[in-house]
Amino acid sequence: MVIDRRMLLLSGAALSAWRFLPSYARAEVRELFAAAQRDPDGGYAASIFSIEDGEVVRVSLPARGHSFAIRPGSEDCIAFARRPGTFAVAFGPASGRPPLWFASKTGRHFYGHGVFSHDGRLLYSTENDFEGKRGMIGVRDATDGYRQVGEFASGGTGPHDLALMDTGRILVVANGGIETHPDRGRDVLNLETMAPNLVYLNAQTGEVLERHELPRSLHQLSIRHIAVAGGDRVVFGCQHQGPRNEQPNLIGFHKRGEVMKLAKIPQTANARLNGYVGSVCADSTGEIIAATSPKGGVALYFDVSSERFLGLTPFIDASGAARRKAGGFLLTSGSGRLVSGLPDETHVFPAFDASRGPRAWDNHVVGL
Repeated sequence: MVIDRRMLLLSGAALSAWRFLPSYARAEVRELFAAAQRDPDGGYAASIFSIEDGEVVRVSLPARGHSFAIRPGSEDCIAFARRPGTFAVAFGPASGRPPLWFASKTGRHFYGHGVFSHDGRLLYSTENDFEGKRGMIGVRDATDGYRQVGEFASGGTGPHDLALMDTGRILVVANGGIETHPDRGRDVLNLETMAPNLVYLNAQTGEVLERHELPRSLHQLSIRHIAVAGGDRVVFGCQHQGPRNEQPNLIGFHKRGEVMKLAKIPQTANARLNGYVGSVCADSTGEIIAATSPKGGVALYFDVSSERFLGLTPFIDASGAARRKAGGFLLTSGSGRLVSGLPDETHVFPAFDASRGPRAWDNHVVGL
């Protein structure tokens, strides 16, 4: 795969920055998280940090990052470029190991999300075959420098998020239904013919096992982010591409073999999402869901089994949500804040690295 000269130069700078961070003892850190960010100087980075100790390791990025995949049984953390970026980098807090860069193949770009097989050998990533106008799932071998070993169709257009379920045998993919091309940036090229769906794929063969769509009247409700909660119940968050005066509910629930349904959200709470869900996450029990909206400045919470709305956290530019081991969520914001989020309970953590100025956290934060 070809990585351009700018990426190589930046990866060298990233390696330099990575080497000179303070060392630490893993046992001293209770929880580690990964998030992409914009630095005060306007540059971009991906970092692993703890609430208590701040930044543990970082790598400079050539452009905005998006989300992360965490490799089971290892220290590998994969940061993906934001759509329509083509770079990804594997890095981690283990001392003495440099970042490893790789790229999407020619004619593809990343959508910013990926997930590892349960044994940690294969990395699946959502990608765009932009000339063929179809979504793809790239497959890479983590034991061989993330060499691409295959790909298969995502079952729709514009695959964004994906997750493993059913003990790792099935991939569930949120196909947002949005056609794009790198020459047009992030423009939606098929607004009138959008067809978002939720697809279940055989993780080994790519065979479509089930495909589900919302009613045609909601064809501009782009399904973007998913979380697999208790009992392999899929929770999905949407971004509305239709007229602003329309306010469809943006959170939905699904279980294989059943019909997709949107949550019953109080109108005032749904309006606060401002048509946009940026991240969806299940807590450590799999029974509570958090959904953030940077455009709405709020995080909403739901009970999975009853699909009941539980409450919200007002949080300006709410971006990422990651589950915490002791319960609840860590929330990040585009203004650089970190908040512990629970329905009707919020704790603001002190900002770290204050001498460098405020960083802007990007859309997602993931627990290691």
